[in-house]
Amino acid sequence: MAAVEVLSLNKNSVKFEKRIKRIATLVLRHFRKENFSLAIYLISDRKMKFLNKKFLGKNKSTDVLSFIEPKSFVYPPGRFKRLGEIYLNIPLIERQSGANFEVALSRPLIHGFLHLLGYTHRRKNDRIKMEKQEVRLLGLLNHSVF
Repeated sequence: MAAVEVLSLNKNSVKFEKRIKRIATLVLRHFRKENFSLAIYLISDRKMKFLNKKFLGKNKSTDVLSFIEPKSFVYPPGRFKRLGEIYLNIPLIERQSGANFEVALSRPLIHGFLHLLGYTHRRKNDRIKMEKQEVRLLGLLNHSVF
């Protein structure tokens, strides 16, 4: 069993917490990350822009950021190994969603999760692998969740 914690940092996003937790739990299960925990934060455009500037040097908002849990960070003994944190910009995702908000919500969540697993898109070959995995997972979620 995996532990997924979803926290809304603004009141307008609370209504998405259960849906995001369900999707994240399915993705963790798919990758057999049974004894892992994951924290997902639902944040505003302004907060996302701040994080993107502070940690990546980009002075703009984005739909998702993810941060791998530092290996050297010491936690009290526990049942779960911490995988990392994902930050979702719910207002931006809503604006980009078009007709299907569920898919629009799943895509950045999956993207952030794949980064936590070590996928990147710096080189063309890496980007192709990551995009294939994203499409595959969206297809699996489409049959499992929606």
